[in-house]
Amino acid sequence: MCVSAYRIGIALVATLVFPLALAIPSVDPPSLPYRFLLVVSDQWKDPASYVIEGGGEFQVVATLLKTWGLPFDMLRLDQQRLDRYHLLERTGDPRYGTIIWDAKPGDLEAAGVALVGEFVKEHGVNLIVLGDSVATPDISMLAGLEYHSEFRLPGGIQVIREHFLSRELGQAEKQSLAAEWAKRGNKVLAREATILVNRGGNPFLTIRQIDGGGRVVWLDAHRSSTQIEQQLIRNLFKRSIIWAQGYALYVEYPRNVILIMHDMGSSENTMVPTWHYRTLTEEEISVNLIEPLRRHKAKLVQIVNTGYVDRQTQRVLSPWKQNKVIDHLDGKTIHDYASTKRGLDAGVREGVFEIQSHGWTHMLPDLESPPGPWWRAPMDGVGGLSWYNEFRDRLREKEIPALTQKFHMQRSIEYIEKDFGSTPLYFRPGGGAFSRSYSNYTPGIAAQMGFGLGRFSSPTYLGRDLVIVMAPVIQAVSWAFDKMLTAADVPWTVDGPCFIAFHDRDVAMDPPSVERLLRDLGEGVRYMTAAEYCAYLHARIERETVEDRSLSLAVEYDEHYCRYFATHPSQWTLHLSDQMRSSLEASMPEKQTVKIPEGLGRHFIRIESGQVWVVAVPVSR
Repeated sequence: MCVSAYRIGIALVATLVFPLALAIPSVDPPSLPYRFLLVVSDQWKDPASYVIEGGGEFQVVATLLKTWGLPFDMLRLDQQRLDRYHLLERTGDPRYGTIIWDAKPGDLEAAGVALVGEFVKEHGVNLIVLGDSVATPDISMLAGLEYHSEFRLPGGIQVIREHFLSRELGQAEKQSLAAEWAKRGNKVLAREATILVNRGGNPFLTIRQIDGGGRVVWLDAHRSSTQIEQQLIRNLFKRSIIWAQGYALYVEYPRNVILIMHDMGSSENTMVPTWHYRTLTEEEISVNLIEPLRRHKAKLVQIVNTGYVDRQTQRVLSPWKQNKVIDHLDGKTIHDYASTKRGLDAGVREGVFEIQSHGWTHMLPDLESPPGPWWRAPMDGVGGLSWYNEFRDRLREKEIPALTQKFHMQRSIEYIEKDFGSTPLYFRPGGGAFSRSYSNYTPGIAAQMGFGLGRFSSPTYLGRDLVIVMAPVIQAVSWAFDKMLTAADVPWTVDGPCFIAFHDRDVAMDPPSVERLLRDLGEGVRYMTAAEYCAYLHARIERETVEDRSLSLAVEYDEHYCRYFATHPSQWTLHLSDQMRSSLEASMPEKQTVKIPEGLGRHFIRIESGQVWVVAVPVSR
């Protein structure tokens, strides 16, 4: 086993035999793991507990935990009970360090909610309660609050007590809570809780430290108005997690963008009157894409189609072998896809292109049934209709069967591997159309096929554990050559990158348009790729058990979803609560960046004499 050690700011040479622990003195109690349990009731609309979509605070909370990189499980009280065997390991130790309570209020006695009190009081497990979840008597008792009702009142917030949780509530944020969305809340009376912040004269943020037990936070993120989607509330939620747990290791994405270009390799631009342009050549790609990207230190995700639908042979061919395609509309323009491929390869070599999947053909799987056959249909009539959506049949108002979708995705994966030497992890269906029923759900099928990230109605986490539609936290905007997009137009958030999508058509119609886009976005933008974001979303973080009962954190990158980190470093934020910082022997900042060197496998993080160390244990070859 090869082990290497790094310290922030100082290069070290060291040989280590055993994984090292994060040398933070024991927290109380010392056995609490670094794992969170999100408890909901009937907000999860998928009875199979796989897909999270449909809006609401539950979707936002799940998205935040996933995009931050926090390890979490979920428990739904409409299908499960809270039992000791859910919350305890075989050893009898708690399985979770912090419970996030987002269950709708009601009579939850049959669901075992009383057990939460035992874990908070006797095992020291921490509890974060959101909005009117506190109306459940057992939960309000733990929070030290008495729930009364909802309210709607004007006025901003008032910091009652300076604290770690209220520290970042600056004047601008106070004013933002006076906005229309902030007027709704839940009226409570503080019995044993400490009020940190008021809103409209009522408690808005409270804490309680249980003697001999855990910490409890109540944050009045109003449920029915989904206030937690507001950046201010998201920031407070994150700080609540850090204060309750004592620390967190998470990812930040300040001014991060994922640039995505559609349609290289597809055939419709040679034959569709409403989408007609010449395929880009190697020289055009070099001058109008590679060079501007290099100058702006930017990267571009190329989502490609590896199946050229040929009307003459009525077959699906390799696009990259089509070097003398005569345009079907004007009969004279020559499309050189082989030259396009050389341009794509050059961009990959230069490190400015990343190849991902736009499906196989960008065309309906069924090109034969009425109103077809498409192969001989006139392009100024039936042939120009909606044949160009691969994963939903908008022409016949039908879904695409799951098995057919799998076949098309597998062809895309195989041919991208063959043509470009890489396995795609990001998937975007052509035309944005996809099948939505449970049995044919395109995002779920893509996850089964090994994709880790996609964009459907919005950016979506794809995993074998969950599919999470990440809007409104993670947003996407479209750009075209005849539009201006500046930094002021981008919905920036520290919680994730913004997806910006356009087409090869934009360069064909206006060659310098991408240079203009990069210039308009300005300085200070970090361009990440889909594979990098996928790697962060699928990283695994856990606490290692060590004999001295100190804290050990391990970050693990697998060989599939996290392969970007095999050749690129990664960066995390280590955030410590005031109590954790005061317990350290040496002075430590509240937040600091932890850089992990390139390499897959497990990486251990430790603090020693006020310095952060990273110990890498690469995958054995």
